Amino acid sequence: MSGRMKRKIALAAVFLTMAGCGGGKEEIYPLSVDGTEIMLDQTTMQTIYDAGFEVSVMDTSIGSVQWYEVEADMPLDADSVYTGIYIGKGGEPYAVIGIVTEEACAVRDGVVYSFMSAEGGLDKISIASVPLAELTGEKALEIEERLEAGEDGQSYVTDSRILRITRESGAVTELEVEVRYDIDDMQ
Repeated sequence: MSGRMKRKIALAAVFLTMAGCGGGKEEIYPLSVDGTEIMLDQTTMQTIYDAGFEVSVMDTSIGSVQWYEVEADMPLDADSVYTGIYIGKGGEPYAVIGIVTEEACAVRDGVVYSFMSAEGGLDKISIASVPLAELTGEKALEIEERLEAGEDGQSYVTDSRILRITRESGAVTELEVEVRYDIDDMQ
């Protein structure tokens, strides 16, 4: 990969230094994207690549939107968090994910720790085997009984994880699931 491409990816995939792994051992919700299971804090990017997902980042720093493919063998730093990574198929992004590393490794070995989808890919996503199109407030409470109702949906946030389900007119418009890490400010 060229140095220019690495710089472009660095602009779009925000790099943060970790202050140590967070995430307690609370159960995390299994996700499925276009038939591929993703378990946060367990699934590696190799699973994403093996399932045929396009992996890319968006760069808006030059005043227009530019998309760059993230290659599986791109090197990542140790003890790092990378965000703003889009996964999808056929040029359609389904979700934005974040990955973490403990050791220096290639992207394929990074572990997915966060997942967010809004509108475009929602019909391809399930949580705990429930398609988002069928995720009523009651079904969401079966997945996580500690969800609290809010103005725009339901959420459950602890020091170790996040689950947010945003709704409009009863329909899910955004899903956010994350295993939380303690992150220092960028240096």
